[in-house]
Amino acid sequence: MSDITRKIKKIAVQKKEASARYRKAKENLANSVTDIKRTGGVFDIQLLQKTVTDMFNFLTQNDSAFTYLTKDISSYEDYLYNRSVNTCAIGTAILNQYNQRLAEIVNNYLANLLSGTSGKESDSLPDSFINYLPEEILDMSTGFMLHDIGNVLIPAELLKKKGKLTNTEFAIVKTHSYEKGIEILEKNGINNPFILNPVRYHHCALFVGEPNCYPEEKLPTDLPAYVKICKLADIYDAMTSKRAYHEALNPIGVVKDIFLNYANKDSSLQFILHSFLKIVGTYPAGSILSLQNGQMCYVLISDGPVVLPLTDSHGAALTAKPEPIDLADERLVETTLRIDPQKPLKSPIEVYDSLPANLKEHILN
Repeated sequence: MSDITRKIKKIAVQKKEASARYRKAKENLANSVTDIKRTGGVFDIQLLQKTVTDMFNFLTQNDSAFTYLTKDISSYEDYLYNRSVNTCAIGTAILNQYNQRLAEIVNNYLANLLSGTSGKESDSLPDSFINYLPEEILDMSTGFMLHDIGNVLIPAELLKKKGKLTNTEFAIVKTHSYEKGIEILEKNGINNPFILNPVRYHHCALFVGEPNCYPEEKLPTDLPAYVKICKLADIYDAMTSKRAYHEALNPIGVVKDIFLNYANKDSSLQFILHSFLKIVGTYPAGSILSLQNGQMCYVLISDGPVVLPLTDSHGAALTAKPEPIDLADERLVETTLRIDPQKPLKSPIEVYDSLPANLKEHILN
C-alpha cells in the first residue's frame, strides 16, 4: 500500500468517526428540542452535556475533525441542529487553541520575568498559569451548543421566511438570544454563566460601532473571550453552510472576510482572531477543492495545502496515477494551479462520479 493510499484511508477513518459523533449530537439535540416543545422549555441537560463531553474529547485529538463534514441543510430543523453542533465543534476547537496559546505566552512571560529578577534559571520551574480549566471549557462548549436554543420558541414562519424581515418581525427574532434562550435555561435551573453568556450575548458587538448587534447595552469590552469565540464560530458556520436557497461560500474566502471585518479593533479580539485563523484558516484534509484551471483535487494535508489531482481541467476523472502537488510551492504562483476562491469546498460523495476508479473505494470507505 502506498503512502498516499495509507493517508487517504486514515482520513476516511477519521471522517467516519467524526460523522458518527456528529449524527449522535444532532440526534440528542433533536430530542432536546422535542422535549422543549412538548414541555414548554424543559429538557435533559445531562444528555446534552454528555454529548458535548464526547465531542470535546474527540476534538482534543483532532481539531479539524468536524470540518470534514458537508453541511447540506435542507430544512429548518436540520438548519438548527447542524448550526448548533457546528458552532459547538468549531467554537470548542478555537477555544482550545486560544486557551493553549494564552497559557503558553503567559507562562513564557513569567519564566522570563523570574529569571530576570532572581538571577536564576527558571527553565526547570513547571508551568503554572492556566486560563480556562477543562471543566470550564466543557461548560462553555455546552453554551455553544445551546446558543440558538431560544429559536425553538420563535414562530417558525419567521425563521423560515426567505425574504427580508420587517422591523417588527426582526424585533421578535432577536429575542431568541437574550430573552427566549435565557427563559429556557432558567426553566431548567441553569445559572452557570459559562452556559448563559454565549446564549445571551452571541449577537453582541465585538467592537464599538459594529452594526446590527444586540443587545446594544453590552459593551465589547464586557464580553468574555469565549462569547466572542462563539460569535465568530456562528458567523463562520452560517456563511459556509449550504441551504436549499443558499450555496455555501468558500471557507477561505469567508475567513478572509471575517478577519478583515474584525482585525485591528483591539488587542484581545486580535488575539482571538489568530486562534480562529489557526483552526478554520486551512483546507481540511479529506475535502475536495477546485483549481483555477478547472481541476478538482483531494486535500491530503491541510498545510500548503498538499493536494492530489482527481480530474483534468474539463472535469473528467484522471486515468493516469496523479502525483501530489504542494500548492504553497512558489513556482506555481504564475500558473493556473492555484485554488479557485469562488468555488466552495465539496465532499468526495458530492463528486463521486468524477473520482478516479482506483481512489473511489479508499476515499469513501
